[in-house]
Amino acid sequence: MAFFKFRQRGQSQPEPGGRSRGKAAAAETPQESIDSLRRRARHRLVGAAVLVLLAVIGFPLVFDTQPRPVAVDAPITIQDKDKVAPLRIPQPVPAGASLGEREEVVTSDTPAAPVVAPRASDKADAARPTSAERAIESRKADDAARAKADDAQRARREEEARKRRDDEHAKAEAQARRDASAQAKRDAEAQAKRDADARAKREDDARAKREAADRARALLEGRGNGKPSAPAAAADGQGGRFIVQVGAFAEDTAVREARQKAERAGVRTYTQVVNTAAGPRTRVRVGPFATREEAERAAATLKKAGLAGSVLAL
Repeated sequence: MAFFKFRQRGQSQPEPGGRSRGKAAAAETPQESIDSLRRRARHRLVGAAVLVLLAVIGFPLVFDTQPRPVAVDAPITIQDKDKVAPLRIPQPVPAGASLGEREEVVTSDTPAAPVVAPRASDKADAARPTSAERAIESRKADDAARAKADDAQRARREEEARKRRDDEHAKAEAQARRDASAQAKRDAEAQAKRDADARAKREDDARAKREAADRARALLEGRGNGKPSAPAAAADGQGGRFIVQVGAFAEDTAVREARQKAERAGVRTYTQVVNTAAGPRTRVRVGPFATREEAERAAATLKKAGLAGSVLAL
């Protein structure tokens, strides 16, 4: 580090003295030398950068030998085309006038070659198309045929698509008609079922009222025996001794279906609710009839309608 150590101005050289002074100087010298080296290095870098910048700017100015172009601002005048003198065409000069003293015009005794008219075959060859033209025409014909085929195929596809749409529309309409017919049929059946139920209910109510009236009349006439008298039964049309029992049902749906089947067969029915060990049951009966033959005929009619009937005597 002694090589880079320089004595600064105004700084006295340390005198060799005691041991403590030498140690302090030895401790301060490396730090001061490193700071001074860094500062000098920065100064040198700045100076080198300034020199390079000056060289880049000054060298072209000093060594440029080409003269700088001077802008010339000269007016450009264009004459009017109407004011320009017309161009003169030179007159033709005879061949003899253009010859020299020792020159002469030599005429040839050989007759000129006759002009041959083009033959018909040459005209046909000229009119015949070349191979390139034939290729172009063939390509055009192929393109036209391909375009025509594409148009036909496209039209065929459109026709098939239209037919499919028409078929689907027709199927949808037919299905809608079938659904509407089925719905109307279901509605009619439901209405008929409701009407039959209402009619059966009215008949049951009327029969219950008649039975209540008969019981009341029997109590009045028979003094508490609870049975209708023979004249009253004959007056009400219920003086028979035989009935046909279709069945005893626990569900109202089964009762309703049995009564509807019987009434569709032309047989009028009535119901009777009884309490059994298995619970309440609804009896569906037909009658009463005055004779067993009438009851058996009614049972046969019910059997044809798909109902089992048994003849019972009252």
